Amino acid sequence: MQSRVGRWVQEGRLYVWRYANPGRGWRGWHFAADPPGCRSIRQLLEAMAGEAPSHRTLKLERVTDAILDVPNYGRKSAGTFSKLRIRYVPDERQLQLSIQDEMLTMTLGRRRVPELSEAFAEVEVGGGDFGIRTSDDRQAEIWMFWWMPASLAKMGD
Repeated sequence: MQSRVGRWVQEGRLYVWRYANPGRGWRGWHFAADPPGCRSIRQLLEAMAGEAPSHRTLKLERVTDAILDVPNYGRKSAGTFSKLRIRYVPDERQLQLSIQDEMLTMTLGRRRVPELSEAFAEVEVGGGDFGIRTSDDRQAEIWMFWWMPASLAKMGD
């Protein structure tokens, strides 16, 4: 019998980037997704949280000028990433993102699933311009979440 994680199928569009030479407030990773993409990733996180260690690889969309215009930082992203592997390790206490070629690997555990899932729920309903800490350390990197541009949001509904 296949697990819920194994049966999960990605829907929607997901964007992940970071800025080249970011100023202090723009460090860290940035995320945006259309509503189906937000629901899809939340379903995956929910499935992972109820199981043993697991992973799935998601397709990332190319970050366009329209996506970068939402935060209005006015600088280009650093690198392009075509895939995101989400690794669920139940006892992991932090959110981590590492780079290998064009693939990102996100590692998280049960402790961070609710906050990450809530962030995507907020983006799903048009929220954005907020961040979540990647650990309990006050100096920890912050991941930022952004709404979809109106011109792209309608394409995914």
